[in-house]
Amino acid sequence: MSTGRTVWGIGTPRTLRPLWALAELGLDYEHKKVLPRSAGMDDADFLALTKRRKVPFYQDDRVQIGESAAIVNYLADRHGGDVLPMPAPDSAEGAMLRDRTLFIMTEIDARMYAIRMHDNPPLGLHEIYGASDVAVEAARAYAERQFDEAARWLADGRQYVMGEQFGPADILLVSCLDWALLYKIDVPAPLRDYRDRAAARPGYETAKALNDPSRASAE
Repeated sequence: MSTGRTVWGIGTPRTLRPLWALAELGLDYEHKKVLPRSAGMDDADFLALTKRRKVPFYQDDRVQIGESAAIVNYLADRHGGDVLPMPAPDSAEGAMLRDRTLFIMTEIDARMYAIRMHDNPPLGLHEIYGASDVAVEAARAYAERQFDEAARWLADGRQYVMGEQFGPADILLVSCLDWALLYKIDVPAPLRDYRDRAAARPGYETAKALNDPSRASAE
């Protein structure tokens, strides 16, 4: 019986995020294993949902949304409970979560993607977006400064971004750290330790296996 939940996308740090959230929550869903910039983007069912030609994309009985942070936070809001806890929107903790979520996405994730756009294959996409050593190096330097800020969040000895319990912001930050380590960006030691701690979770291992690009749909 269909759960009504579908995730489109596979093979990138961004597609890892909803898969990880769903694994942590133990929710069933259908996985459409569509790679970015593939023929799967022309699937009629996909185009009926969105013209973004971007993955991930998520749908259920309530929403059709495509920003990975929005998907993770929505799943936590609706199903998180004690597993992916979400503070009250009008609380100080809620304000801090929104601040750190937006910081991760705009100040770190966006820089990782700038590197991907303008760097050399196989990790980069300069054949599509144009090569630019200047853009790549500027994005790397910018990201390193922002990782220093993220490391400051852990300076009080907390285990995770919001405290002692793993939550949605950790899914976002750890996926960015995976991306940064792939690009050999200098990441502060506390963040490396934090990343390893979070990546030891069974939910991460499950999502990583599901996100393997070799599993992408042939069509």
